[in-house]
Amino acid sequence: MTVEKVDTKSKIMDLAEQYIIAGGYGAFSFRDIAEQIGIKSASVHYHFRTKGDLVSAVMERYTHEFASQLPDPMADEFEPKTILNGFIDGFKAKVIDQKHMSLCTMLTADKHVLPDEVCDSLAAFYDVKLDWLQQVLARLPSLSGDNAEAAAVRLLACLHGASVLVQATSKEDCFEQVLSAWR
Repeated sequence: MTVEKVDTKSKIMDLAEQYIIAGGYGAFSFRDIAEQIGIKSASVHYHFRTKGDLVSAVMERYTHEFASQLPDPMADEFEPKTILNGFIDGFKAKVIDQKHMSLCTMLTADKHVLPDEVCDSLAAFYDVKLDWLQQVLARLPSLSGDNAEAAAVRLLACLHGASVLVQATSKEDCFEQVLSAWR
């Protein structure tokens, strides 16, 4: 694949991600993306057969980038509470500092209209987060085993719930109120 094709494919994925974050799965069409880039709609179809294929590719890239930024939860040099706070702060940065919902939150809100391949990619992303959180939480003296798994689910629910609450109310302090018990 030539550099130009790779650049076009990346641009398509970048725009799709921006559209999803701004308005969800239904916020764009291939024609919208083509117009933004200055190509024909058929060129978008050259790279992605369907919208589901495009959004799945966006989610897979997002998952890979996200996972590559997570520190090794088992590394001795990292205190579990420190990396847990880093995770919470990263979530906060997206919701409060950047003032928008995450890609996965927006897609989750549209789950009822998502094609199966997007649902699978979305579930894989959440699994990465839950698995990582469970490993971190299992290192805390107060948690282990099944308790860590349940705690990971509760923490992720708190993070997503807090992000929705902040966006809905514009009350940024709600985030810390919800997450203070985890810090």
